Amino acid sequence: MDFSNKVVIITGASSGIGAGAAEYFSSLGAKLVLTGRNEANLEATVGKCSGEVLPLVADVNVEADRENIISETVKKFGRIDVLVNNAGIGEVLGDILSTSMTQFDNVMNTNVRSIFHLTQLATPYLIKTKGNIVNISSVAGLRSFAGFTVYCMSKGKNKASLRRSF
Repeated sequence: MDFSNKVVIITGASSGIGAGAAEYFSSLGAKLVLTGRNEANLEATVGKCSGEVLPLVADVNVEADRENIISETVKKFGRIDVLVNNAGIGEVLGDILSTSMTQFDNVMNTNVRSIFHLTQLATPYLIKTKGNIVNISSVAGLRSFAGFTVYCMSKGKNKASLRRSF
């Protein structure tokens, strides 16, 4: 595969799957926009990538940061070809009786709301490039795990949306 001249945004690129995806897309020649909350870890990921990389320290829970991810991408590269919604949290919170609404909101805002909004902001650009959206989910979206009630609910949303090509 050749991703030369393709612009790929990866959220949560400062560790785990996001960092691995960044290295992989870099090896395919993509221009990368990498986001994460931890600046040091994000810079470590950038150091493992070649080609053009725009690192953005951002929290997907902050609306202004989500808007900045899209605007800075378009400002630097003029296009978006792939949006990889990878950022997420998986906390052990408890069951329906012990999980607070604050905990519920924290997980849902990170794992659902941020993905919806970033996708909404990126879609006009993805339509122009006939691009793709990749939502990283979890086995927890397919089956339940004790103590992870809200996390399982938040990951289950991806069963319906999965991957979208324009």
